[in-house]
Amino acid sequence: MEDEEGYAVLNRQPKQRQPGQPSGAGAQGSHWYPRWIWVTVGLAGAGILILLGAVIVLAVWGQTRGTMNISEKNETRIVSSTECSSCLEDFQSRLKQILCEPHNGSLAEGSACKLCPRDWQLHGDKCYWLSKEREAWTGSHEDCSRKSSRMLVLQTQEEMDFIQDVIRDASYVWIGLKVTPPQGTWTWVDGSPLDPARFSVWGPAEGNSCGRLKDTQIQSDVCGSELKWICQKKAAMI
Repeated sequence: MEDEEGYAVLNRQPKQRQPGQPSGAGAQGSHWYPRWIWVTVGLAGAGILILLGAVIVLAVWGQTRGTMNISEKNETRIVSSTECSSCLEDFQSRLKQILCEPHNGSLAEGSACKLCPRDWQLHGDKCYWLSKEREAWTGSHEDCSRKSSRMLVLQTQEEMDFIQDVIRDASYVWIGLKVTPPQGTWTWVDGSPLDPARFSVWGPAEGNSCGRLKDTQIQSDVCGSELKWICQKKAAMI
């Protein structure tokens, strides 16, 4: 079509809406979402942020609580240890009053108390026991070991003098002294050699010789002889 001046005029008709297409829809390929979907997405995002914040708060609280629990447990342990120590000191004090012999009418504060098993005699920091039966030297040695002790090992003359009260009327008693081969030297049961400047032995030093005590004299005898014996051990300290 041409206008009055001869120019061609294009007849533009509006584009027809396709059947079923909602009004307001954009060009082909674009998408349109209802408002309620955007509201739902926003609420979901807010919920996720709130949940994440709650997880962080719970984690921090749990760590703090755990630290507090450890501190409380440590404090409880310290208190329990202190109470236990106090109870033990009180028990020891009462035990001293019952079992220990007082010196000058009373036990000094902090003084040690030495105890021996029943039928054992206390001297210094050691306990001594005299058998009623008779055995060979080896049997005597084994019996002392069963009593968590050892046969008598004399160390001083003062100890020798005390032993006279222990053996009383016994004629001979085994002590922890024996000849060890091949040198044939007298050796105590603790492994120390006999000091001849301190004690001497009457009799031969043969391979089957053991030491016995008669009054204040150490004598040699055949180890198979059956005699009484003396055991010794350290006193218990409380």
